[in-house]
Amino acid sequence: MDETKTSNKRGISKYIPIAFWVFLALAAVSLVMLFVIRQNTNVAEFFNRTTGRAIRVCLTTVFNIFPFSFLELIIVSSPILIFVLVFVAVKKAKRGAGPVWRYVCTLACVAFTVFSLFVFGYEASYYGSKIEDNTGFERNDLSAEELYDAAEILLDRINSDIEEIDFLENGESVMPYSFSEMNKKLNAAYKKFNEKYPAYQSMYSNIKPVVLSEPWTYTHTSGLYSFFTGEANVNMNYPDFIIVSSSAHEMSHQRGVGKEDEADFASFLVTSLSDDPYIRYSGNLEIYRNIVDRLYSADKTLWTKIRTEEDARIRLELTAFSVFFDQYRENTVAKISNAVNDAYIQSHNQPAGIKSYGLVVDLAVNYLLYSEQ
Repeated sequence: MDETKTSNKRGISKYIPIAFWVFLALAAVSLVMLFVIRQNTNVAEFFNRTTGRAIRVCLTTVFNIFPFSFLELIIVSSPILIFVLVFVAVKKAKRGAGPVWRYVCTLACVAFTVFSLFVFGYEASYYGSKIEDNTGFERNDLSAEELYDAAEILLDRINSDIEEIDFLENGESVMPYSFSEMNKKLNAAYKKFNEKYPAYQSMYSNIKPVVLSEPWTYTHTSGLYSFFTGEANVNMNYPDFIIVSSSAHEMSHQRGVGKEDEADFASFLVTSLSDDPYIRYSGNLEIYRNIVDRLYSADKTLWTKIRTEEDARIRLELTAFSVFFDQYRENTVAKISNAVNDAYIQSHNQPAGIKSYGLVVDLAVNYLLYSEQ
């Protein structure tokens, strides 16, 4: 019996290629580093600026070649892909144990590679230095009055650009150029951002418009970064000012900003640095919208006061967005998507989960009121 077991083990082992053990060892190292990164901010920041930076640049550069979202292609074709994988497995099983083991090892190597890419390419961005440390200001608790004061600053910024913005009859603003031109303008703004804050890497990236954006809206997803392709994917069904701010948000993930509130804040900083009025308008309006929402909960009197100070075009834009989103607000797909996203975010050093997006208010208000402008 023992000789039979030994013979079987030898038989199995001869079908396992050396590459499998190499990738298994890499995955094991990645697992150890995952633990270390999560325990030490300095180590996380080191990997975010070294291996993370290199991997993200390489992936983004390679997948920039494709004019479409490779991530979306994988998702859409996943049923076919699963069928093909099962079909191939069945065919190999008919040929004996050897082909099956080699096939399983190949799939395992792919899984090990994806895991290692995530650990060394992106995981550290969740546990490295906070964006306020890298941009030079402090995050403090806020009063309702501070929220109001920051909202006033943003209104002034918006008003300085609004005369150059065109609006539709329903109140929505219109991006006055093509999506590809917006891409160029955001890259130009990111170049300034990277020069001002060298903690974040510099690169040129192509934003990927999602073809199935309308169905995707039911998940309440305006954008998504794919860590294994380095792509910044953007939902094109949203109003133009959201498309701009979401694009800047996903591009920040490409440059090493992991946490959602920090990515929102990086988006705000980047759009503020743009030479283009519509880019600036979009970034300022998105942060203003978040601050006003927080102010409503904190002090309804001040909320009413700031809303009466708005240009009518701002009020109509925000109303148009609310009307747009109402048709997607309540649905089962959104509940499932939000639950999954909440669990993922919480598991990556963001205890607030999906509420982390709203925490951008803390960063933006402190920056607007107390940082050196």
